[in-house]
Amino acid sequence: MINRMFKGVALLGALWVLNGFAEECKGVVLYSNGNDNGQMIKTGRTFPELPEWKANWGNLGNMVPPYIRLSGIKSVQGDWKGLLSFSQLPLHVDGGVLRIKARPTQNVKFGIWLKGTTSESGTYYAELTANKTHSLEIPLATLGVTGAFDVVNVGVGLFQVPQYQYTTLFIDDIEFSCAKNSYGGQSSSSVAWENGDDVPWKYEFSNTDASSPSREARLLPALESEYSAAYSLQERTLLISKTGADFLVSGLEHMKIVNSIRATEMTAKKSRLTWYDNLYSVVRNRLRENVVANPKQLYFEAEAIAANSDYTVIPLLVADLDYAYSMCVDSACGSKQIFNAHLLTAGLPTSFVRGSKVSLVLDPYFIVTKQRTLPSISVCVSGSCKSIQPKERLELEFPSSGLQTVVVKMKSRDRNVEQKLFVEVK
Repeated sequence: MINRMFKGVALLGALWVLNGFAEECKGVVLYSNGNDNGQMIKTGRTFPELPEWKANWGNLGNMVPPYIRLSGIKSVQGDWKGLLSFSQLPLHVDGGVLRIKARPTQNVKFGIWLKGTTSESGTYYAELTANKTHSLEIPLATLGVTGAFDVVNVGVGLFQVPQYQYTTLFIDDIEFSCAKNSYGGQSSSSVAWENGDDVPWKYEFSNTDASSPSREARLLPALESEYSAAYSLQERTLLISKTGADFLVSGLEHMKIVNSIRATEMTAKKSRLTWYDNLYSVVRNRLRENVVANPKQLYFEAEAIAANSDYTVIPLLVADLDYAYSMCVDSACGSKQIFNAHLLTAGLPTSFVRGSKVSLVLDPYFIVTKQRTLPSISVCVSGSCKSIQPKERLELEFPSSGLQTVVVKMKSRDRNVEQKLFVEVK
């Protein structure tokens, strides 16, 4: 009887342990559709060039832009390796498969592995055919991971790349099929990020004239192309005769811009895209060329700076632009009238930051304007507001993790705008 009772207690204890500690695994996407920039760790990197995190070389089979591009050329044959980190890492995985799409421009030997807190997995190799998208499903057991494993970084490599051969590897849709929320390791934020230094990443301000339409590439390998123009040459000629504005948007686009700046609630991912989307609407509808700096270039450069600093140094994106919009003046929209408007807006190039203390930098490089006098700006977090001048950095401290609100107050001539930006603190 006592023996049976002990067996019952032991069974209940086992069930309690299983119920209390068992956790269903779920699929976790590290990178897909350019959801967030990653970082490449400096230590051990042998890829000739830094990654491009939102490349767009068109649809590559079933790989749809944006995707990651790793490229380069060397004067000697050798292996190219790098450790990648994403916002979802560190991650506790337990079996399942690692999925990734990979496409090279040359026939290559591709390898992928996992780095944990104290050890590395084995490497999975695959012979990839040039200009073909390969959808790889790699059982973690193939990497020698047969139990729980804390993934800090994902390693990728090209092996025995020939000398003097420019080679590009596109990768996308990186995910684990079986991950758990719990993570018992240490954060990977103490590693040296790829910034050319062994010290914490230091921001260097530019000497850019914000009103100049030209910018040089800073971290990106090349200048970004302009937004495609909405108007043909003939349409521009006709519209220029009706307005002196440099940009003419539709009434619907104008309302979208106004509503996005006035929004009091928004997800962090939506907030991250607002500045880009608004500038796209305005600059794409240009009536003249080379009016202001290319917003696409500025946005992607700001995003690269945030990534290189492990999301602790964030450039503030600003736009201060006159534009015009056309509206129907009768119910049948038989005729339209053109109205003048102004875009005064701010933005962040990332949906998240690392840690509760972050440096916000105001660099004229990241301001889109034709004005010689820059807007005055103050930034508020948790009710505490501080002004920031061009070529200054402002230390922001958030009260907790999770979704936080950053209020940016801007004044340009007689215009005052107060805009709410949203960011997730990790």
